Amino acid sequence: MVLSGKAQLAGVTRSLRLAEKQRPFYYRIIGYDAVHIFVHPDNPVSSLTKQQLKAIYTGRLTNWYEVGGPDASVVCITQIWGEKRAQMIEFQEDVMDRVPYRNDRKEVDRQSDQVAALLVEPYRITAVSSASARSGIKAVAIEGFLPEPDHVRSGAYLLSRPLLLVSQAPPTSEVKQFIDFMVTPQGQEIVAHTFVPIQ
Repeated sequence: MVLSGKAQLAGVTRSLRLAEKQRPFYYRIIGYDAVHIFVHPDNPVSSLTKQQLKAIYTGRLTNWYEVGGPDASVVCITQIWGEKRAQMIEFQEDVMDRVPYRNDRKEVDRQSDQVAALLVEPYRITAVSSASARSGIKAVAIEGFLPEPDHVRSGAYLLSRPLLLVSQAPPTSEVKQFIDFMVTPQGQEIVAHTFVPIQ
């Protein structure tokens, strides 16, 4: 829509692809998001590797004892695959190497529904944006890194992603003024309400 002139400004929660960077875009990173892997607070599992996550979400790993947890079935909660939500697609690409999701997962509509479903019983796992994080659930480290601000900014946390503002190049003066504001201390304070600021 930005390229076609139907929108002056767009927000993107991922890195631009090479083909997109070659188009006449102006963009700026204004912060970072992270997809958190959450489990029930009673689940003793506190860290997973990328391969373990892939095995869980593809159905090759079905019991928590295989990753140091209790002898209980793993229940994955995702959004509805048919809706083609960007986060599910990115997770499949980044973690699952494009292997299909397991068929026995529990699908819900929104990320807030994923969090609510997680709290129902202690053997569930879900992946949601930091915007949906809330107290009463436990974030799991990936490859030893928790989704803490420094790890998210550096990319040490596997499921980190930039928050971009994108416009046509060159941006109009009003759009440029807004983008510039978002990287000022006042703008970064707004970003920090939900996400990770750039510094």
